[in-house]
Amino acid sequence: MKIKSLVIDGIAGIQHLELCFVDGINVICGVNGIGKTTILDVVSDAFNADVSGKLKRNAMSKVGKYVVEIETETDNGLSVDRKEVIIDAFQPDTNFYHGTWQKYAEKCLSFGIDRDIHYIKLDHIAPDPKRGSYISGKMAVDGISSDDIKSWFVNRYLFLGKEGSLSQTQIANFKFAEKMFGILDNTVTFKSVIGSSFDIMLSTDRGEIYFEYLSAGYKSCIYIILGIIKEIEYRFTETPIYVQDFDGVILIDEIELHLHPTWQAELVRVLKLIFPKTQFIMTTHSPSVLQSLEKDEIIALGKDHTGKTVLKELNLGRFGLQGWTLEEIMKYVMEMPETTTMLYQKTLERFDDAMNREEGDVILEQYHLLKEMLHPDNPLCRLLSIQIAEWEE
Repeated sequence: MKIKSLVIDGIAGIQHLELCFVDGINVICGVNGIGKTTILDVVSDAFNADVSGKLKRNAMSKVGKYVVEIETETDNGLSVDRKEVIIDAFQPDTNFYHGTWQKYAEKCLSFGIDRDIHYIKLDHIAPDPKRGSYISGKMAVDGISSDDIKSWFVNRYLFLGKEGSLSQTQIANFKFAEKMFGILDNTVTFKSVIGSSFDIMLSTDRGEIYFEYLSAGYKSCIYIILGIIKEIEYRFTETPIYVQDFDGVILIDEIELHLHPTWQAELVRVLKLIFPKTQFIMTTHSPSVLQSLEKDEIIALGKDHTGKTVLKELNLGRFGLQGWTLEEIMKYVMEMPETTTMLYQKTLERFDDAMNREEGDVILEQYHLLKEMLHPDNPLCRLLSIQIAEWEE
């Protein structure tokens, strides 16, 4: 299953927006309040199996509406399905149910911004929960939980050596998951499951640690990757699939959450690599993520002269943003007015003004302030030193 297109009219802050998605990576970017999360909420709502009050109509609209088009694979080839949903609620406490694509819900996984992993002491090894279309549909809106990641991993570890307990698919998926602890840092490896608490222990270059003691950023990555693997196993019990063959849709809000810029781009690359048949629809504020993408993977949003959310035309070449600096992406894609501080801008203005007036003492004063602010290797340091040379004599 893949999302092919989406039209939103009068929902949240979006008055009208039409989007098309590619089969692989789709990353939505733009300034705060532009509607990035609303897009994910609309897509997840299409598979909702329970009442929800997450979506509200736009205050300026009498009614809200979205239209989603998906493509699924059938015995007769590819089939296109289309759903139109009306959203007329506006009050905060209004919930509704509109009977959406619950039958496709097992193919839609969703991750919100709460991706912390807390320590959980396992008192016993629980059997795999029954997902079913209702639970999967509810999770499309609520998001994937971290609570059962540890339970799933420990279950597979303990039954790995017991003949007939796990299928070949489950064994392969577990061994795949085992490698994921070191996917961003090869100094981290799975060690063992220990004690009556069934704790997951990892080896690192700083010694052995509990799984839950990883950094917030690294746990965020593990949350997503292991969360996907265990959900695929829970959902496809009758016809097990290898995780690399999952061909559904995964929604991730703020993919860069908690991550160092180096890992932000790397996580997207890793997801492409380990889930090659999956369609990802993500949001980001990170120029590091955007810089690593192909041209067709970027969905940039902006505002027109009336303040309405629209697709932003970037006029990219075949390399996308891969030759742009982070500053250029922040300014021209994310619409950040300035990438330097107000103090720096004012100091530079005073320096330029003093140069125009030929006020030597002020020129030198502002020059030394700028020199303290700038990175030592910034080319501007050299240019400034040439400009003030005659005033230092």
